[in-house]
Amino acid sequence: MKSAPLPSWHNTVARQSILGFVEAVSAENSPQFVPPAERIATLDNDGTLWCERPLYVQFQGALDFLAEKAERDPMLRAQQPYQAAYERDMEWLSVYTANEKIPELVGMLIQSAAGETQDEFEARAAEWLRTAKHPRFDRLYTELIYRPMVELMDYLRAYEFRVFICSGGGMDYVRLVSESLYDVPRENVIGSNLKLTWEQQDGKPTLVRQAGLVEPFNDGPGKPVNIQLHVGRPPILTAGNSNGDLAMMEFAAAGKRPFLNLLVRHDDAEREYAYDASAEAVQQAAKARNWTTISMKRDWKRVF
Repeated sequence: MKSAPLPSWHNTVARQSILGFVEAVSAENSPQFVPPAERIATLDNDGTLWCERPLYVQFQGALDFLAEKAERDPMLRAQQPYQAAYERDMEWLSVYTANEKIPELVGMLIQSAAGETQDEFEARAAEWLRTAKHPRFDRLYTELIYRPMVELMDYLRAYEFRVFICSGGGMDYVRLVSESLYDVPRENVIGSNLKLTWEQQDGKPTLVRQAGLVEPFNDGPGKPVNIQLHVGRPPILTAGNSNGDLAMMEFAAAGKRPFLNLLVRHDDAEREYAYDASAEAVQQAAKARNWTTISMKRDWKRVF
């Protein structure tokens, strides 16, 4: 007997909306039929596919790297963001984790790591992810992925959707885990891109990371631009959790095909976190436009 889809979801309006939409756009005799080539799904990562509190995973890894550098070089401890990383100054960092300030913090973090080769970065980041644990749950960050969203991606692929991760985080960073955690190929990750140069080092050619981002930053209005550049088609299904995902959802709504926008709401303080900060605008839009809101508390049988 074939198991029911989305087993970690309660049979609420959110689950029914997903099943109904996917079946409608996949059935050839349906007036809402969408050819497989146009069944594009774009899902945010932080806060949509894995836990983003108390700090974005990528930021936490970068801050640990800066703290290690400050430990070795006391002169750095008077400079930001080294000082905040070394002192674990969450009050200073909280100013820069609001959506409109994230690019500024990203710029500072990137500046501090300029000059690494791509291979050095990937080895360092992969090693951190292998051992780093969440301060509240005492589990590896890579274990704190949302099981219901993994099931959603599997379900979409079963109906010939092409699933992309569209993250404000660094594309190279998300690619390190996209295949092992989500079964999403590296080439299906859209993210913020670091500038790279092709250089000769010790007589060998290599990619070297530079202090700067390839515009646009993949958040807010940058997401539709980068989706178009990367995929060449608008999505018909999106999932996000913050104001930075609103433009991506508008891109789907502005298309000529049926669409489904899914907004993950963090409202489960017991099993995860409860917060609406940096999601006020997208929550208002979802309510006004009748987009589908997913309640962690009511819609998910399990979180991780």
